[in-house]
Amino acid sequence: MKTNKIYNGDCLELIQGLEDGSVDVILTDPPYLYLKNQKLDRPFDEQKFFAECKRVLKKDGFIVLFGRGTSFYRWNTILNDLGFAFKEEFIWDKSYCTSPLMKISRVHETISIHTKGKGVINKVKVPYLEQKGHDIAGIVTDIKRLKTTFKNTKSLDAVLCFLENNSRDDFFENKTSKGCAVREGMFEGDRAVNVIQSITHGMNEKSIIRTDRYDTDKCTKNKTAAQYHKSGDRCVSIMQSICFGMNEQTIIEDQRDHYDTIHPTQKPVRLLERLLQLVSKEGDIVLDPFSGSGSTAIACHNSYRQYICCEIDEEYYNASVKRVREEAAPKLNLYRDCRKEIE
Repeated sequence: MKTNKIYNGDCLELIQGLEDGSVDVILTDPPYLYLKNQKLDRPFDEQKFFAECKRVLKKDGFIVLFGRGTSFYRWNTILNDLGFAFKEEFIWDKSYCTSPLMKISRVHETISIHTKGKGVINKVKVPYLEQKGHDIAGIVTDIKRLKTTFKNTKSLDAVLCFLENNSRDDFFENKTSKGCAVREGMFEGDRAVNVIQSITHGMNEKSIIRTDRYDTDKCTKNKTAAQYHKSGDRCVSIMQSICFGMNEQTIIEDQRDHYDTIHPTQKPVRLLERLLQLVSKEGDIVLDPFSGSGSTAIACHNSYRQYICCEIDEEYYNASVKRVREEAAPKLNLYRDCRKEIE
């Protein structure tokens, strides 16, 4: 069965056509089965479906499952009975109400992650503003803490030590002819120059420099960066999170553009990208048996994963194929062109 393709048909028939242990991740949002007279809520053989999911997953593969209510907890129980190991639960904070007519404003969905074997969730860094952009109080607290560095000599020294990379001659392996330290693989004249030197002697351009590698880099087996950081001062930790990102959290806030959707339960692409980063690496095969609007396919395109998607409804299938062609294909072609230029 070809990858990077959306199929129109019943997902059980699709999965039965896949080989054993051929899929790295299953990321899907099955029908919740609580809506009445809705074509979205087609019943499916849950026991058979999840048994097939186990069969096609690789040894340490993951299943990432959206859901709510009775069906969601039933699915988690089925996975447990099949021998899956529960890894983590996430909350998607939509930051808007699904239906303003309900007595309670529902603004979230639940996501569970399970592994078939001994899969390990990746340590992922999320840009500071993306992670904390909706938490104004948290940002204010960080600013206040950084402000105290001007009264706290110890904290100020720690922050300066973090920023000043040329304070250690052996900090980087390579130096330019002018004695300005640069990271390995960089060239003289690169925009990433020494911050403190710019402050002291003036700036020709704005500069950004990585200075968190006090000892060495550490990578997971999936090449997900997990640097050694200098710790001990909270102000330094804040600076590091601003410069290099924050660890992923179990509550992810991402508001979808509900005025421009092609499917009632359409998920934000960025939300799916962040989930995929936790459980996969580039080149992995991702299966979405209930693909709906095609968001999983676009997320895979953007993060260089392969996908196999299935949508039973012909109307949504056609709309999702059109959406993927318009949104994802140009980005993938641009990436390929850039790779050719580099090679």
